Formats: sequence, structure tokens, C-alpha cells
Amino acid sequence: MGVLIGVGAKVLLAGGLGFGLRRSGFVSAQFAQDLGRLLIWVITPFAIVVAAAQPYSPELARSVVTVTLISAPYFALAAVSAWAAAKAMPLDGNTRRAFVNLVTFPNVTFIGLPIITELYGTPGLLCSVAGNLVFNLVFFTFGQHNMIPGRRFSMKPLVKSPIMIACGAAVVLYFSPVALPEALGDALGMIGGAMAPLAMMIVGFGLADSNLADLVKNPYGYLANLLRLVVWPLAILAVVRLAGLDGIGGEVAAIMYGLPCGTLTVVLAAQHRTAYQFAAQTVVQSNVLMFATLPALFWAVQLWQ
Repeated sequence: MGVLIGVGAKVLLAGGLGFGLRRSGFVSAQFAQDLGRLLIWVITPFAIVVAAAQPYSPELARSVVTVTLISAPYFALAAVSAWAAAKAMPLDGNTRRAFVNLVTFPNVTFIGLPIITELYGTPGLLCSVAGNLVFNLVFFTFGQHNMIPGRRFSMKPLVKSPIMIACGAAVVLYFSPVALPEALGDALGMIGGAMAPLAMMIVGFGLADSNLADLVKNPYGYLANLLRLVVWPLAILAVVRLAGLDGIGGEVAAIMYGLPCGTLTVVLAAQHRTAYQFAAQTVVQSNVLMFATLPALFWAVQLWQ
């Protein structure tokens, strides 16, 4: 319970600080965008590579494999169930596509990596790195195709992604006999340590720029977030416990796939006019609800141990 309170306090403090700074005008929209780029292009990749400095252990290696094995069927089942739910509702084609992506793809990179690092340290980060590799592969294939009908698969977004490169490097480094020099690891760790507080502050920036009253008028967003924030993480946690999987891998997977809707869906929706307003409102709604669902999910994970 102490860990839960501590993490909740940090999330609320950093997120609330970002909200207050942006709403007061102390931080500009341009600064918020620049800070987001810094987080994605520099700080998070450094934190991911540092995760590879963990000493190899069979238990941690099994946890990494567990997250990878859970991730592939999760994306398949989440996409199919989301599409079935969307078909049963009176949604137009574009909104249906956005609904599927919002339910299927959590915010693994921007929020997941910092939160899991805060909860489980660098071993948890290494586990989430494995899940992030699967996430990128699925998003830049199925996710893009779903939001952009007829688009051909291209490796370019994967090759150019600093997060993807860092994830691959971290997994290779962890399972190889090569180790990071201590001085380099300390330097990268110092920079990567800013990942969690900055990510939460940026979430606060986004909330400050949103019309929070509009979130109440998004009923289908509530359904998307019920699946995204409650149903899927609890389902994964139940499967992990019933299967008797030990280690932190199952816990990391449950929390990773109980995170808010991914912002990449909003980016694609804006670029290709695929229900942008619905996607944006649902993502903001998801970030607001996260402050209640994430502590509850972590409590459920600890209770089920």
C-alpha cells in the first residue's frame, strides 16, 4: 500500500504541476511540444538502453519472455473484440476504425515505460521494452493500415523510431556478454532518470489544453476506456495467475495493457481525417480516468500476489 500511495502521489504531483504550469500560461504550447520531442528522441531511449545494464538472471529473462508471449495474442484478441464491439454500435466507418485502435493500443511508450519503471525499477523497464517491440511491430502494420485503408506496410517508421532502436539494442545487450562501461551507464542513467516526471508533466500539459467539459459528452469513449483501462488488464492478470506464471513479467503486462489510449492514434486521425475529434477526446478522457484506474489496477496486482 505504501508503494501504491507513493506512486500515486508522484503521478498526481507531476501531472498536476504540468497542468498548473500550462493552464497559467507559464509554459507555452511550443515548449510542451519541444519537451515531448526531447522525451521521445533522447531521454526515453537513454533510459531504455540503461535497462540493459541489469545483470543477467534466468528469472528476469523468463519475465521478459513472458511479456513477449502475452503481447502477441493480446493485440490479436484486443483488435478482434474491439472491432466486434464497434460493429455492434451505430458508428460510422472512420469512428469505428478509431475505436478499434484506441482500444487495442495503449500509451506504452509515453506513459507506460515511465510508470512501469517507477513501479518495478529497471527490471520492469526491461520487461516493458520487450512488449514495446511487439507494440511497434503491430502498430506500424495493422494499426496504420486500420487508420489508413490501403496503405502499404513500410519499415521506414520502425527504422527511424529512436524508441524502437533503443528497445532492440537493450534486448541484444541484455542477452549478450557485452556490458555498458560503468561511467557511460551512470551518465545515461542520470539523463534517463528524468523520464517519469517529465512524462507525467506532459500529460498535465495536454489536460490543460483540453476542454474537460467535452469529455463528459463522449459516451463511446467511455466504452473504449472501459475495455482499455479495466477489462483487458484484469483479463491478462487473471490469465497470468491461472496459468501460474511467476516473476514480474505477468504483472508488467497487465499494467502495460491497462494504460490510457495511445496518442499515436490521434496523430494518424489528425493526418488522415479519421474521426480526429473522437480520438482526441477519448485519449484525453483516458488520461483523466488513468488517475483513478491505474492505482486501482496496481492494487489488484498486489492483492493477487
